Amino acid sequence: MEGGLRKVVLKLGGGLLTNKKGLCSPNIEAIQQSAKTISELIYNGCKIALVHGAGSFGHARAKTWKLSEGKLDQKFHPVDNICSQLEAVNQVRKDMKKLNQILTNELDSLGVQYNVFHPHEWAKGFGPNFEGKLDFLDSDVMSIVHGDVVDDEKQGFGILSGDDLMFRIASEWGDVKSCVFALADCDGIMTHPPENPESKLIPEWSPKMGFGSEHDADHDVTGGIAYKAIRASEISKNNGNQTEVWFVDGRRSERVFDACMGNLTLGTKIL
Repeated sequence: MEGGLRKVVLKLGGGLLTNKKGLCSPNIEAIQQSAKTISELIYNGCKIALVHGAGSFGHARAKTWKLSEGKLDQKFHPVDNICSQLEAVNQVRKDMKKLNQILTNELDSLGVQYNVFHPHEWAKGFGPNFEGKLDFLDSDVMSIVHGDVVDDEKQGFGILSGDDLMFRIASEWGDVKSCVFALADCDGIMTHPPENPESKLIPEWSPKMGFGSEHDADHDVTGGIAYKAIRASEISKNNGNQTEVWFVDGRRSERVFDACMGNLTLGTKIL
């Protein structure tokens, strides 16, 4: 169908695209750089399915209102003119559309064609077995999805993470050559948290190796690096040698480019 195009699933982490401190604070420089890398990949023959995270456009509000736990009976104090969980759900959805718009504006400026599919409009449930058809991947242009608050039959609503979207897309799209997670603040999976001076890159990782680094529980409501790595290893296991799975520093555009193109690069290869 795609006549020689290289299928790539790329995730731009929310921590890469946004500033952690502050609410709904975009990292414009990182967004512009990422858009340019995507444009170059398409020019070099890649067909991309793009996933992006939430960062400061989602995690803080989701944590305050306990959105990952679904509809709760407890009382919440109003914050930023939001008085209920349902209002918070709607606000996070709006905020995610806003972040997505900032990214797509940059893609527009580079002439990149794409279609956006906001998960709360087509998906239900969360985790890797969420409900929702991925037939939009057959589009002739790049498909874009993102982490989102989605409806759920059992608990009313919940958070569908970008990592679960990565897993399903990479597993179901077919003939995916590269699956790349572009991280915010490290070279890949590290022996210790990135801020630790003794932290070193783990060039290859498998689940039996465990973790030396901890995710930022103050911000991340979707499981952090450990959850990403487990999902990534499941992609590698399901797809076998067909798909190379990488964690790379998203601030280094040449590494993102090389990982997507199947070139050797600096990062963590997921086994």
